[in-house]
Amino acid sequence: MSQVILHHYQLSPYSEKIRLALGLKALNWHSVEIPVWTPRPKLTPMTGGYRRTPILQVGAEFYCDTLLILHVIDKWGASGALYPKGQEGLAKAFGWWIEKGSFMNAVCLTIGNMGGKIPQELVDERRPLFRVNLDPEALLPKRAMYLQRLNAHLAWLAEVLADDRKFILGKDLSAADLSAYHPIWFARQNGGPEIAELMSFPSVVDPWYQRVAALGHGDHDDMTPEQAIEVARVNQPNEPDGWSPEAHDVGLQRGDWVSVTPDDYGNPVHGTILAWTADEIVIRHEDPSVGKVNLHFPRVGFDVAPAQR
Repeated sequence: MSQVILHHYQLSPYSEKIRLALGLKALNWHSVEIPVWTPRPKLTPMTGGYRRTPILQVGAEFYCDTLLILHVIDKWGASGALYPKGQEGLAKAFGWWIEKGSFMNAVCLTIGNMGGKIPQELVDERRPLFRVNLDPEALLPKRAMYLQRLNAHLAWLAEVLADDRKFILGKDLSAADLSAYHPIWFARQNGGPEIAELMSFPSVVDPWYQRVAALGHGDHDDMTPEQAIEVARVNQPNEPDGWSPEAHDVGLQRGDWVSVTPDDYGNPVHGTILAWTADEIVIRHEDPSVGKVNLHFPRVGFDVAPAQR
């Protein structure tokens, strides 16, 4: 297997989700620190302008969105299983629910308590993507709303953990735990003791939280953006051939020029569609600085449509 490269930044809760997954699988990986906000001139040529964080790179293959990245990582390493046999569907469904239900509420609750600590550039860049004004002065008066929304989901999490199980699906950690953990991690890391004390059910959630945190991030070293670009440039992308008839039902043929866009927030990315399966979409992107690369997206959470070149 080629080098495993994670493009991320330390503050990113979704990156923490993947860093822990790499720790669970005891993998050696390379860390490329990217700017917290755009522009990202070294990353954009490789990913066609995809803006979400993190991105996992293996050679000339780029995996976008943690939903897919977790599936890729689960195939590597000898330790742990992010999708335990017989519980794959449960891990996916639970992770989707709690992440979608808690993430933005945890972020807004936390940033509302970070007046003077959030760069204005970050607020301005995220506003059109999230469709929420992330200025702490705008969020703080809405604290009660975000708190009750977050705690309502934490109540369900606490109900799952109330029988003293070690992890959400039982005795072994899964992707569901990482999806539930990272919004809480963001709030506790950045909101200060005040926010941590406002979050409900600590006696039930805390022991589980500490067990997940103990995974660590595995062995990794720093890599420069230029080195990651060179890895992409000297490797040839795969030629995936997975193609479901379902793609034809929505008007797509292999080789079409398409846009791939998150269905909640984010920008479209364009390329030639190569693969369409039950779980994954692959498009070919090309840039003079890196040559041809493949961009991989999960089916869930992304919309694919024909586009003009």
